[in-house]
Amino acid sequence: MVLNKTMALYLSPECLQYILTYLEDDNHTLHSCLLVNRFWCHNTVKILWSQPWRSYDITQASATSATKLIQTYVNCLSDKVVLLKNGINYQVSSTPQAYDYASFLRALDYDGMYWSISQWLDSCWLYRMLNYEEELKSDTESRLSLDDNGIENYCEYFDEAEEKERKTNLIAKELCNLFMSRCTTFHSLRLETKAIQSNFPFLPSCNDPHNYLSNLRQLICLAEYKSDLLIAISRVCKDLHRICAGFPLSVLWKSHYETDAQNLVTLTEAQSLVTLIEAQNRLQSVCLFGYKRFVSVIVDAFKRHADSLTSLELMYTDFRDNDDFSSLTTLSLCKNLKTLKIHNCFIPPNDELMPLASFSKLEEFDFCNEWNPLYPLPQREFWELMFHNTKNTLYKMSLWWLRTDPKDGYQIIEPISKQCLNINILHLPVLWIDEILDILKHCTQLKIFSFSGDDFDANESLIQMGKQIPITLRSLTIKDGHMGGWTFTEKSLECFLKNCNASLEIVDLTLCSCVTDRHYEILSQRGIITGLV
Repeated sequence: MVLNKTMALYLSPECLQYILTYLEDDNHTLHSCLLVNRFWCHNTVKILWSQPWRSYDITQASATSATKLIQTYVNCLSDKVVLLKNGINYQVSSTPQAYDYASFLRALDYDGMYWSISQWLDSCWLYRMLNYEEELKSDTESRLSLDDNGIENYCEYFDEAEEKERKTNLIAKELCNLFMSRCTTFHSLRLETKAIQSNFPFLPSCNDPHNYLSNLRQLICLAEYKSDLLIAISRVCKDLHRICAGFPLSVLWKSHYETDAQNLVTLTEAQSLVTLIEAQNRLQSVCLFGYKRFVSVIVDAFKRHADSLTSLELMYTDFRDNDDFSSLTTLSLCKNLKTLKIHNCFIPPNDELMPLASFSKLEEFDFCNEWNPLYPLPQREFWELMFHNTKNTLYKMSLWWLRTDPKDGYQIIEPISKQCLNINILHLPVLWIDEILDILKHCTQLKIFSFSGDDFDANESLIQMGKQIPITLRSLTIKDGHMGGWTFTEKSLECFLKNCNASLEIVDLTLCSCVTDRHYEILSQRGIITGLV
């Protein structure tokens, strides 16, 4: 629905805020909404500042935004003396804050905040200016006193790093106190390594009448040595809808090269997650990330929420132990599961895997296998049973694995064209042209389709594919494969579009190396979005 200017003038605050919630992950559009008028600004600012770390990443552009974000929150502090006493010099704003930004926070990413504070300390020009002479003097003395090995300069570097970390921790604690005093409720917490290292100064006492985490709906905790934290959270949070627990990717990559990495998952670690799961009233979504041992202990806790669980994600999880493998049968008790994601899991491809194919209400299935052959593909019987059980419900599927041979994965591709006739969204790895044509011929309800193509002259194939595109298709993405990509001319692309009966809105070729500006011109002339915007 497109709002014209007249309609926008008569929207109630509740109606406008409801519409804006559909843009809550789009910072750019929300910033534009701020500028419409005062009414729009007042109703947009709450949503924009509810999840300030929704899309942070470690880049120079995000560092600038992070600096402004922390500066705004520091300006909200009522007592700034503690910062000045600890040598934290910053630019004091003489302009009063337009809004109580801290009170709008609903989702806190502690490690994202920690990184943002670090960027703020680095880039605050007043902080640098006030310390310039002292830093210059220190650098000069260091150069004069350097020995041949540069040991003194090495020690000085780490002294500065420790001092910066101390200041970052101090500011993080002050901002947490600010959020605790200004916010009445929180919906989401993301805690990683820094949260554990700093003892996370954000948890209320279980006897505190002002439990601002009582309405917490999502907890993401990816860190080592988090047992005490999970137990503490279980005492104050009883209505979580989603729990994602495990280990950072850096730890998981390390585990492939160190034999003692399995010991990261201790029985205490597993039992702390069980305590958190069992403390919830009605859990709907669980993600296990990187659990290598005691998986069966955790899965057994799902029985309490077998009726309410609708989403299950198994990421980098090891089911090879006999007890852990048998726990797959427990997962089959979750009869109302609608979303199942399996990424890079050790699951032996034998008959014991079949319980994961029994979900008859499944709507979305996501399977990723990046480290073949360490993670063998399930056998054909698994896929046929899954697609048979979900033929009336499954509408979205994303599959990816290293595929360099037409025979590899044939047990998956063929059942798709035979049984997934109602699929709407389909993302697949490298496909050969006969497989593509077979899928397009039978999956006549496709709306979004993406695949990769290996080194191949696809001029004739592209033209042939255009004739087979289902009329429902709106988005098509072609990417390069492992050994290269499809090669086709702009003339073949023109023929493809002429043969196509579907009203394509998006043709994304940005990850297809053969594409030139002329290809994009052909698409834009037809009003098709090219994926570049």
